[in-house]
Amino acid sequence: MRTLLERWTKEKLSKAKGTFTYLGHKYNKELEDNSTLSQKLRVRASTDHIHTVLDGVKRYIVCLENKKCSCGQFQLDELPCAHALAALRHRNETYENYCSPYYTRKSLLLTYEMPVNPLPDEGKWDVPQHILDEVVKPPAGDKRQPGRPHKERYKIFDEIKSKKYKVSCGNCGGEGHNK
Repeated sequence: MRTLLERWTKEKLSKAKGTFTYLGHKYNKELEDNSTLSQKLRVRASTDHIHTVLDGVKRYIVCLENKKCSCGQFQLDELPCAHALAALRHRNETYENYCSPYYTRKSLLLTYEMPVNPLPDEGKWDVPQHILDEVVKPPAGDKRQPGRPHKERYKIFDEIKSKKYKVSCGNCGGEGHNK
């Protein structure tokens, strides 16, 4: 597991260092895709921050101040959706102030700058004596038998009805009758 984390950290750090855009590679690609989709959208401004974005017959409401769109994608991804990008283009504004800071190249570099250090051979580990003396026992409990558990069989009505059993009768004072 540690080897896998070492490899992932190294790969992600290399990728972040090789990115020269404001956002990391993955988020920049998503923003480019949204930008392409936004080109065909028409925008009507209601106020400085609220816009109606028309996509054919569908209508979306974008509030740039609250970073929300009625499609739900803007607030979910914390990255401008196609509708928000159309509204930003309408205002001649850039997207940078509308993206989560976690998606920036700077944040990605900070995330992966702390290395996952490799471990030396197990024989060179410095383990305290009280840890070495500790005996770990398996959990106590009933050991289940191997195989599929048996299914409880429910008696059908005819089986119950056909069995004879004693019922004490209060009327005759007898010990019981077969019924």
